Amino acid sequence: MAPRKAALCLAAAFVALGCAAALRHPTAADAQAVAARYPGTTAVDLERGRTLYVRRCAGCHTVPLPSVHTPAEWPEVLGEMAGRSRLTAQERADIERFLVALSAAGTGAAAPAP
Repeated sequence: MAPRKAALCLAAAFVALGCAAALRHPTAADAQAVAARYPGTTAVDLERGRTLYVRRCAGCHTVPLPSVHTPAEWPEVLGEMAGRSRLTAQERADIERFLVALSAAGTGAAAPAP
C-alpha cells in the first residue's frame, strides 16, 4: 500500500506544479490595482498569496484560474473553503488578495511561451 500512496502523492505534486505554471506571477501593477481595497499591498504580498494558493489549495483539487470568479466572488468562495482547508486568517487574507488582484486584471493565466 505504501508504493501506491507514494505514487498518489507524486501525482498530486505534478498537478500542483502544472497549476503553478499556468498561473502568472503578480506584478507591481496588480498590487496598484487593488491598493484601494487592500492598502499597502505589494507584489511580494501577492506572490505570497500565489504560493499559498498553489501549495494549500492544489493539495485537494485543481486550482481554478483567478478569472473563474469575479473579485467580488472570491471572498465568498474562500469563506466556504477556508474551514475545510484549515487556512489561518493570514493565509486566507493572502490568498484572497492574490485572487482578487488577478481576477480584476483579467485571466490570471501565464502568458504563452513565444
